[in-house]
Amino acid sequence: MNEDRYNKVDGLMGAFQQFSRLNWQKTTMFGLKPSEIRVLITIRMAKKRTGKDTLTVSELSKLLRVTSPTITQMVNSLLSQGLVVRTSDSQDRRISAIQLTEQGEQIAGQAIAKIRETFKGMIDHLGEDKSDQLIELLNEVHAYFEQLNGQADYS
Repeated sequence: MNEDRYNKVDGLMGAFQQFSRLNWQKTTMFGLKPSEIRVLITIRMAKKRTGKDTLTVSELSKLLRVTSPTITQMVNSLLSQGLVVRTSDSQDRRISAIQLTEQGEQIAGQAIAKIRETFKGMIDHLGEDKSDQLIELLNEVHAYFEQLNGQADYS
């Protein structure tokens, strides 16, 4: 199969990740909640991007755009399932680093592969031109809502 036709998958994944808080994908995967899968994937993708094995709770919070207590709750669940480990900073015990276990790494990889297959199917369905247009349009819509949210008056 010609893999070149799927070079837009990462672009589509990035565009749709922005909508993750809308819970467009509500199904569980590997017995985990979608939010827990997102945490595993975020840690794995950050490792791939930066080479760092760990992320702090605040870094995860920023990347996933949820509060630190929400991340802590998800991390605690993943800890109890043996998918992540938490280590405390030697100089500031309030800072904890989260790292995938071997099992967490495996599940994150399987989840990414499954999601990529879904987006490959979307590319097959839409075609490359429409997929390009969709990526562009979704990014424009996201930028619009980010701008709109920045102008919101909550006084």
